[in-house]
Amino acid sequence: MTRKFEELKRDPYYLRAKREGYRSRAVYKLMEINRLFRVIKDGDRVLDLGSAPGGWLQYIAERVGVDGLVVGVDVKPIKPLGKSNVKILNMDIFDRSLVEELKKIAPEFDVITSDVSANVTGVWDVDVARSIDINLRVLQIADGVLRTGGCVVSKVFEGRGVDRVVREFRKRFRFVKLFKPKASRKRSSEIYIIGIGYMPLRRYSRSL
Repeated sequence: MTRKFEELKRDPYYLRAKREGYRSRAVYKLMEINRLFRVIKDGDRVLDLGSAPGGWLQYIAERVGVDGLVVGVDVKPIKPLGKSNVKILNMDIFDRSLVEELKKIAPEFDVITSDVSANVTGVWDVDVARSIDINLRVLQIADGVLRTGGCVVSKVFEGRGVDRVVREFRKRFRFVKLFKPKASRKRSSEIYIIGIGYMPLRRYSRSL
């Protein structure tokens, strides 16, 4: 057995996900964020970027209920969830036609979630730079489809340049918070940036 598999066997979040039928342990990160910040509510229309393998999609679909909608986007294939309130787009988030395709499904969304992570190179500055580019793209998509007052939850790696992402969030949201869920591995540099109260290109916002 590989070392990684041995670690998973001792990982309480991995084991819990297996017991509870979720596709990834990452679902518990979003659960904690939503419990604390209440970004996803019944009936919401949620756009989930970087959805594969579908753990976040499962939780969001449960949370928004039959009156809500969740659209998952990933360049990787996602096994269908078999839920009527879930739609999947097999696209790259950097595809220029993405916003247009999303608007064919819903004119606007209440929430955007992103657990997108570029392939890790092992060169830290490169990996952080890619993470920053992803988050700036998430904001571009938000500018196209997020309703006024909406929320964004997006993963970013800590490092040089992250302050630029925070500044861009503060231009657009009333409240901005950096948060590391308990389910994030201690050795991981990932954090989540949470923007609440979207106002297109606001000049400022304050942190929670």
